Amino acid sequence: MLGVVALDHLGVGIGGLIGGFGEVAGLLARAWPPTLADPATTLAHVLDTLWMAVAGTALATLLAAVLGVLAAHGDTAGSAGRARRTAGPGTRARRVVRSGALAVIVACRAVPDVVFAVFFVAAIGIGPLPGVLALGLHSVGMLGKLFAEAVEQADDGVREAVAGTGAGPLQRLLAGVLPQVAPSWIAAILYRLDINFRGSVLLGAVGAGGIGLDLKTAFGFTDYREATGIALVTVAVVLLVEAVSVALRGQLLGTGRTRGIPPVRDVRVPWTRARGAAHVAGWGGLALAAVAFWQVGASPAALAGAAGGSVQALGEFFPPDFGPVAGVLGEGLLETVAIALGATFLGTLAGIPLGLTAARAVAPNDGVRLGARALLVGLRSIPDLLLVLVFVAAFGLMDGPVAGTLALAVFTAALVAKLVADDAEELRRGPREAVLSAGAGPVQELSVAVLGQLTPRLVATILYALDVNLRAFFILGIVGAGELGYALSQHIRALNYDVVTAIVLPVFVLVLAVEAVSARLRSVLR
Repeated sequence: MLGVVALDHLGVGIGGLIGGFGEVAGLLARAWPPTLADPATTLAHVLDTLWMAVAGTALATLLAAVLGVLAAHGDTAGSAGRARRTAGPGTRARRVVRSGALAVIVACRAVPDVVFAVFFVAAIGIGPLPGVLALGLHSVGMLGKLFAEAVEQADDGVREAVAGTGAGPLQRLLAGVLPQVAPSWIAAILYRLDINFRGSVLLGAVGAGGIGLDLKTAFGFTDYREATGIALVTVAVVLLVEAVSVALRGQLLGTGRTRGIPPVRDVRVPWTRARGAAHVAGWGGLALAAVAFWQVGASPAALAGAAGGSVQALGEFFPPDFGPVAGVLGEGLLETVAIALGATFLGTLAGIPLGLTAARAVAPNDGVRLGARALLVGLRSIPDLLLVLVFVAAFGLMDGPVAGTLALAVFTAALVAKLVADDAEELRRGPREAVLSAGAGPVQELSVAVLGQLTPRLVATILYALDVNLRAFFILGIVGAGELGYALSQHIRALNYDVVTAIVLPVFVLVLAVEAVSARLRSVLR
């Protein structure tokens, strides 16, 4: 209902949807065949973007590993360690530390990577390092949450066995917990690298270097054939990164994790296939991260300088100045929420059937599944900045909010479809067989046994998509497709950073509210 109201507020109807995608098709026809004026420069900028994504992901991994362990519920030392604990000052201190770690993780997830990038560009200047720091801090929000959940799900038997040998706290963590969570941690890191490469394309448009600025410039000069050439190179690299990530994740998650670990008789961790694969991936990742840090100039001295510059820059962002945007803030927030709700509604309508047909457990046959999977991979390979640029170029700035809504709807459809497909692969056969044995048809099986099982996760997926779309207001503003984002981009250009904070804070509060509602619904629906 809210999605329909939002679309009506924006003036998006059935005719507009059909006509809008017709305009996009016309633009793509004019943009063919693609050209590349300087292939060597384009490739160099793509590599700069890739190094930025690798370095940012590596930085996030280091921070998230610490925060994830601190934020995990319970005691990673095993029950032997827990038996010696009481409800005294130590337990209270543990709760305070956990709450603090969780607060940092949530805050990093709520602040868009582009906002971090703007802050670091103001603090240390234009270049790839602000992009690395922005990707790193924002990625902590996702990786920290996944790392903490993996630690909480670790087998208590291994923890207890290690603790029973008299091992110290560090040994209990290294021998009892990390070998269990290493495959899932590495899989999460690879998935985040995939996301960060697409995100780093956007950061180039705000002074962080890379291919994003080339894309924005080509569209700005209406050189659509050049823009298509750059876009195809970018998408090809995204597909390559995703293919490597999927292959490595499959190898790591297919090695059995810790089930083959024999009973622990000392604190030495046994060498299993899972541990060997994790070590190869881990050490290879460290070497790649070192090269990436060198390529983007993220030396220890540069990072220390960035920390000092960031402290000084805080004075430029705080306290916030609401005066210059008082007249547009209310209407801008309403438009931002309407765009996010409308895009989430349309994207969910398209994403659910696409995700179901891409899942082996639901698709009617392999041909349909492979076709849906190919479409899903293709949609997910398109960076969100590229989608917005294409739709705004097709519609024009006068219909910017509508163009932004449709662009985010395509992005949301790919996101929802991916999560629905993953969840559908894990459906239990029992409920479906029970419904079929009662004489139900395919439609009843789908609505009762399939969607019935998916509903709790689907609610969380929709709220996550809404969260993402709320934070996308800045992407729209870069190209003038949203009033609030446009005001933000204008004040960034004018270096009015205290006004930037005034614009970002209300959106930050909205994102936190959606996060709180999502957490509450997840706990109720479990």
